[in-house]
Amino acid sequence: MSEYTNCTLSVPDEPLPLPARRVLDCVFALTPAGRILHFHLGQVSEDATAEGVHFRLTAPDGAPERARCRVIPPLVPEFRR
Repeated sequence: MSEYTNCTLSVPDEPLPLPARRVLDCVFALTPAGRILHFHLGQVSEDATAEGVHFRLTAPDGAPERARCRVIPPLVPEFRR
């Protein structure tokens, strides 16, 4: 069984941090509207906090070679844990 780590992601368009999950080199976040955002570790900074891990979007455009990433996002209910 894998251990759950509380993760959040801050993006410029959202006033509050979004629930997030890291899968391999990808970071997925769930917006209040239900849209799943997909970024890569090269696009975010990572800070360990008392509450868990907080990612901050630092390079929204990302690397061109990552445009065809095929990692499947987690199920929406997974964000609610």
